[in-house]
Amino acid sequence: MLKKSLSMLDVHQYSKDALKYFYKQLFEIYTDDEEVLKAIFLFFRMIIREDEDVKKIIEGMDKIDGIRAQKSKLKIEKIAETWLKKAYFEHLYHNYSIIRGYFTNFTKEIIQPKSKEGKEKLKRTSVYYFERYNDKYKKKLKRCRSNERVLELQKKYPKLNIVDAFAFGLIIEKFATTNEDLEWFENIVQILIKRRE
Repeated sequence: MLKKSLSMLDVHQYSKDALKYFYKQLFEIYTDDEEVLKAIFLFFRMIIREDEDVKKIIEGMDKIDGIRAQKSKLKIEKIAETWLKKAYFEHLYHNYSIIRGYFTNFTKEIIQPKSKEGKEKLKRTSVYYFERYNDKYKKKLKRCRSNERVLELQKKYPKLNIVDAFAFGLIIEKFATTNEDLEWFENIVQILIKRRE
């Protein structure tokens, strides 16, 4: 499956019981090397506790790889990402157009800025994130529609809209155009078309 571009800063805040289990499992793997065991456990615990020094290191790593922690995303960015994923479903399923004005109206209703300056700032920010994510998803759709392996799968199931279904899987980051993911996707298709006995 597709490895999401999530930061280590998005690690779930595990409970003490879960950390004890983690340590116990690590202990079984690194029985002969206590130093490695301690280092791994300490680093993981520091990530969970959001230690400032470790956070800076991870932010540097994220910058190198061009990713950003979900926790650090602005509310408007999260709204744009989610809204556009839903809009792309409607586009692929019902052939609806994806219109920027609909999104800016939506954000205005959700956030409801009071001042004229606030409205202008919200509009600029909404347009920026709309364009950013829309461009990203358009590129995924275009790549999918020209991918030979996806097109081969479409030929295999001519009555189904394989290309757009797989493209949506790319957009919502559940699949990548790898051989393994295409196999998993085809397995799902086979389950869907199998008649109930």
